[in-house]
Amino acid sequence: MTQKNPLIQTLQELETEALDAIRAALDGEALEVLRVSYLGRKGRVSGILRGLGDLSADERPPVGAEANRVKEVLQEALEARETEVSASREEIGAPAEDLTLPARHRWSGGVHPVNQVIDEIWTIFQSMGFVRARGPEADTEWYNFLALNTPLDHPAVDEQDTFYLKDFVLLRSHTSPVQVRTMEKHEPPIRILAPGMVYRRDSYDATHTPAFAQIEGLVVDEGITFVDFKATLAEFARRFWGPGTKVRFRPSFFPFTEPSAEVDVKRMITMKDGTRVESDWIEIMGAGMVDPNVLENVGYDPEHYTGFAFGMGPARIALLKYGVPDLRMFFQNDVRFLSQFTSQSLSQLTDRDAP
Repeated sequence: MTQKNPLIQTLQELETEALDAIRAALDGEALEVLRVSYLGRKGRVSGILRGLGDLSADERPPVGAEANRVKEVLQEALEARETEVSASREEIGAPAEDLTLPARHRWSGGVHPVNQVIDEIWTIFQSMGFVRARGPEADTEWYNFLALNTPLDHPAVDEQDTFYLKDFVLLRSHTSPVQVRTMEKHEPPIRILAPGMVYRRDSYDATHTPAFAQIEGLVVDEGITFVDFKATLAEFARRFWGPGTKVRFRPSFFPFTEPSAEVDVKRMITMKDGTRVESDWIEIMGAGMVDPNVLENVGYDPEHYTGFAFGMGPARIALLKYGVPDLRMFFQNDVRFLSQFTSQSLSQLTDRDAP
């Protein structure tokens, strides 16, 4: 009977010892110590493999084969136990789903507060017989200035002839070109509202942005007087700000209207403690009777037709309506801020300024 090599006997005893130690390990740190002790470069199994060179040619193959077998068995045992320890640690620790936390609601979009104001303004004027009109955002000097009775050497041009794309073509600085384009295509009566983006070299601060929305209105017909002008805009102001709103018209100047006026409102505001106070006078738009030169530029007879026009910035109106201190807050894409203007929370905001 062939006697077993002592090294093979040692390897088998080492295998039994190591497997018992691996099964008793309670964490990854203990398993790492065992791995280094048995399988590391200076470990016990590695030490036997390094001594194969001292064996005879007949002893070397069976001892080497047994050492490699023990090494593989221990490696598999270490990996299996590490998996068991990790699973056990997850079960003992926090659950994968913490049912004590509130559920996450699905994100839902909403209309931007400035667009909400545009829609509200449009709804009021639509009920008074206005129709919506559009025009290009890139327009020529003729439509942006000259047709509107504003020569290129006029001081008013210096603030607005800024974003040129090529000769004579620029990003419009107001939506008034839509008025000219509409009158060129249609005969009176005309009653339009033209919302859209405009571009100026304004600073980016609490009350200005270089790109902003604007709303222009135009009425042209036979017999339109300053009385129609005042009555229409006063009716809009009271519908938008509330029936207790006071309206005043201050003389002003615009190249394309004569006479011209700034429209101010004074409204009732409900404070946080429930008391109601009257605001100061606040400018909301510029307006005036259409200058006869503008009517002539589009082929209308100023002796036969008259009209009025007005323009306002809905972002600034939203600033006043919702009590926001800085215009830039509307455009920073902060969901925490914009979520206040969803349909569910808007009533709370507008109630604060209710008439």
